Amino acid sequence: MWKVQFLVSLVLQSLQIYALTDPCLEGNHLILPNTGKRGTLCKRTDDESICDRYVDTGKDKWYKVLGYDDKVPRKMAEGPAKMFHCGTDYPIYLPKGSHPNTNRTVVTRNACLHDGSELCKEQYPVQIMHCGTFFLYNLSRPKSCDMAYCFGDNMECSKPNPCEEKNRLVLHVSSDRSTSCRDKSLRFCDSRLQQNWYKPMMGSAHVKMASSCVERDSCGTEAPIWLNGLEPAEADQTVDMKACVNLGKTGMCSCDEEINIQVRNCSSYLVYHLNSTSNCPQRYCFGNSGYCKDNPAEKNVYPMWKILVFLLAASVMATFLSVSTYMLCKKFFRLQSKVETIKTPHEDKCTNVQTVFKPKV
Repeated sequence: MWKVQFLVSLVLQSLQIYALTDPCLEGNHLILPNTGKRGTLCKRTDDESICDRYVDTGKDKWYKVLGYDDKVPRKMAEGPAKMFHCGTDYPIYLPKGSHPNTNRTVVTRNACLHDGSELCKEQYPVQIMHCGTFFLYNLSRPKSCDMAYCFGDNMECSKPNPCEEKNRLVLHVSSDRSTSCRDKSLRFCDSRLQQNWYKPMMGSAHVKMASSCVERDSCGTEAPIWLNGLEPAEADQTVDMKACVNLGKTGMCSCDEEINIQVRNCSSYLVYHLNSTSNCPQRYCFGNSGYCKDNPAEKNVYPMWKILVFLLAASVMATFLSVSTYMLCKKFFRLQSKVETIKTPHEDKCTNVQTVFKPKV
């Protein structure tokens, strides 16, 4: 029996070691920066040239190349790349047919540097690992800057990264946009929403789009819009998704129309590429807590119980002032009568004072 337990323990330990050391598994490899500019059709800009002089090298330094708007990881370019392309001055590429075809196979190839005078002026050894649906690369450092590896045959420059603040807008989320706001009188609409990337914020907190069906007359509108599907769980991943419009055609909770949107994982928060709605009243739902405080009908309504408490307090205060004034008045005129010899209608004066402060019912 102990032999079986020993063998099981040995197998489990081997699996754990494999999981920790297998570069193909998530978390065991690096992401190469500036991926979106490494396509062979992407010309370098005047103010920036990618430099791979300082890439991490070594036995365990494997890179996956995945841009923010890439659906799948990129392959290193095979075949000559033009000067001043791949986001750099001197592009580095692989010869044709360099990638292995068998899963978990590792090969070493010599990548070529195009310097303008020769297509393969210099060579740099690169290890390539086949990971089933993508490839990993163990790179060598070029001898100087303005030299970089090309990834993505015939790929243009990517659009600006929406995880960078300058490339997105902030969607200021009021509490009436949350799923907890249910009011049939509210009819807000996103028909004038500008098509763009948005970072939704409720105050200083990040909020997400509702990811399950939202009932009608929620989120400050008649037809709420919610996200249908799983959000991207991996950092720097962008996915195309469908947003459902609940028009109530098949019940209180339904998906009667769809809007194409994109969702990007920015590590600690999500950003959304939103389109305006085609009809009103339709509105995107963000957040799950809050009240319909932005309802104009509710802003000017004072609770009846507060009004009654206020009137009662005012009545008590008026009565107190009246009695206090009357008592002070009597004391004052009683003292005065001891000094004066002429009789005056003191009581009448105090009665008049009391009448002045008597609360009106």
